Amino acid sequence: MAKTLDLTQGPIAKKLLMFALPLLGASLVQQLYTTVDILFVSNFLGAEASAAVGASVFLTGALINFFTGVSIGAGVVIAQAFGRKNDVQLGKSIHTSMALGLIGGVLLTVLGVLFAAAFLRAVDTPASIFQDAYDYVQVFFLGLTFMLVFNMAAGVMRALGNSQTPLLIQLVCGIIHIATNYLFILYMDNGVLAVAWSSVLSQVLSAALSVRYLLQNGVVRLKKLAVDGPLTKEIIRIGLPAGLQGVVVSLSNVFVQYFINGFGVTAIAAFTAYFRIELLFYMPLCALGQAMMTFTGQNVGARLYGRVKSGLKTTLVFGVAYSLALAAVLLYFGRETFGIFYSEPAVIDMGVAIIWVTFPLYFFYVFLETFADTLRGGGESAGPMYIVLFNQCIFRTVILVGFMQIAHDIRLLAAVYPITWGTAGAMLYWYYRKGTWMKA
Repeated sequence: MAKTLDLTQGPIAKKLLMFALPLLGASLVQQLYTTVDILFVSNFLGAEASAAVGASVFLTGALINFFTGVSIGAGVVIAQAFGRKNDVQLGKSIHTSMALGLIGGVLLTVLGVLFAAAFLRAVDTPASIFQDAYDYVQVFFLGLTFMLVFNMAAGVMRALGNSQTPLLIQLVCGIIHIATNYLFILYMDNGVLAVAWSSVLSQVLSAALSVRYLLQNGVVRLKKLAVDGPLTKEIIRIGLPAGLQGVVVSLSNVFVQYFINGFGVTAIAAFTAYFRIELLFYMPLCALGQAMMTFTGQNVGARLYGRVKSGLKTTLVFGVAYSLALAAVLLYFGRETFGIFYSEPAVIDMGVAIIWVTFPLYFFYVFLETFADTLRGGGESAGPMYIVLFNQCIFRTVILVGFMQIAHDIRLLAAVYPITWGTAGAMLYWYYRKGTWMKA
């Protein structure tokens, strides 16, 4: 049997950290994928090739966010069955999830290949880069099935308490991705296609390794792959809101970028660096939240609601302590930190002004992430989606427009982030207190 971690027993703090750290490592490797593509395209192929890859960034990003959400639904259903120690339900949940990943991937690949050109025309892709952008998107969709299969397989492993194996697979494939990126660009005539095929190769390999692991350890049997109707409905009920949330929040960020652009090149550069530095907060807090989601799923399945509440308190303590400590360090070394990215004093000054607004209050985000993931782990996904969308899309937009009417000040623009983290966290706490997540 595959390696598992039973989160319904043993010391809570230790188990949460043991589970969260590999999740953080996986996030770092995922960032490596993106960074490597950007570095190779910009340094080896030039601005037009970089623009061709970037032309589809909203489409590819939205799809990745959507199916990450759907895999969350599968993970929660599996974790709850694991917590109940219901082997029949667990087996059906795992095989349904894998079948959905395969079917969904094939359907999307076909649709993507058919409508790639229509999408690129809809976003007004310049004629000079259209063919390269089209080639890149076509190849991207050919790899989508493998991406979905890996996401589902990794979700199965994590729901069973195994976060180390997906990390190791991503690490191996990340190294291969770097090597093939270089080799393909060197020996293929079309540089954009070289980058695309390198990504597909790493996706094929990650899917193959993860499925092989599940097959070898008896978690999945090919003859049992089937779509169970009620379980599919439950996976979609939990996963669809999380997926839609990721898509809509990603698109809403375009509106914020519009206001950032209005402050000029200095502001754009400062925020570009800021969003990179912010990952030092965001990624560990997301890893803690994801760990708490699986922890909640297993313990709700086992009806250990008191243990869920203890785990929530532990996660909040970890998250808040980490956020405050990191904020103190980054504020103290603010100029040096921005100096890593830029040498212009004006950009550094603006970057420091931004972090003095957001970083002292970043602990607000801990409450947003932790309560939302706890609720999802308990099977409550629609409520957190509505709350997050209201705060990070509608309310954020309203106060942003209002602030810009008061004064054209970059600090007011930055302030919309902690304000909406705080309001979302407060509303999610209220929803958590209702206790509807204890119905599983």
